[in-house]
Order: sequence, then structure tokens, then C-alpha cells
Amino acid sequence: MPLIDQHPSPAPESQPAEPVGTVFTPTLEDMEGCYSGVLVASLGEGEEAIAVTGDKRQALEALDTYYREVCGHPNLLDDAAAGLVDAYYFLDCGHALFTRRADGGWTATAAAETTPSAIPVTWFQAPGPVPQPYVRHNDPQLPAGSA
Repeated sequence: MPLIDQHPSPAPESQPAEPVGTVFTPTLEDMEGCYSGVLVASLGEGEEAIAVTGDKRQALEALDTYYREVCGHPNLLDDAAAGLVDAYYFLDCGHALFTRRADGGWTATAAAETTPSAIPVTWFQAPGPVPQPYVRHNDPQLPAGSA
């Protein structure tokens, strides 16, 4: 889970009312959109994003819609052949504090669930190879370094 993620400032005509450093709960005006009832925003220039929900199922649906409609990808993983179940490997649920920056943007910082004002979120990390925890071998395998 990222420790700190930053979102660019909004358009000048929609500057936020909160003072710098204020911890706040994001609204539609702070995020890039609402998909399947979940607020979503990209994080920086990479392929990372954040969904304001602690439910991976809801986050998966919202982020997939965002990446298809806004980014023009065939799906969340930008791979038409990949099943969305694979995307679960790149979703990380937790809690975050959203803090207003001087430029009007915001920073999301990972926080414990018990932290005052922390809200449930799901981070989407840029996809890489899907981990395969179970590799099937036809022959018995010795642990590395035991031969």
C-alpha cells in the first residue's frame, strides 16, 4: 500500500474551501468521477488510482469503469485477454487521511483504521506480472540449495 499519494490541484475556478493541511473527506469535486457509486481518482502520472471504498468488489467495478471510460483501456488491466479476477492482485484495501495541499490538490496518506478521520480506500497499483503462488510441476522438486 502506498504511504503517500498525491493528486493534482483542481482547475483554478474550483479551488477548495479547506485551508492547507486540513484533513477532509473527499467529495465528487475532489475526485475525477463517481463510478458505480464509488469516488475514483488517478494518482500522479503513473497507472495508479484510488477508490474511496474498502470493498474490493466495489473498487474493482468502479476502477474498471474508470479505466475503460476515461483512459480508453479495454479494462482495468489494459489487457483485453486478462480476466478481471487478476486485478485483485493489484488492489490494496486500507484506510487513508486526505489532506489539502497549498496548490488545492490533496495528499492521501495510509493510516490505521482507528485514526480519527481516516476513511476506507482501495489503492490500485500499476499492473505487472500476476503472481502465481502455485506452480505445478510434473516431477517432484527439491527445495533450492538442497541438492
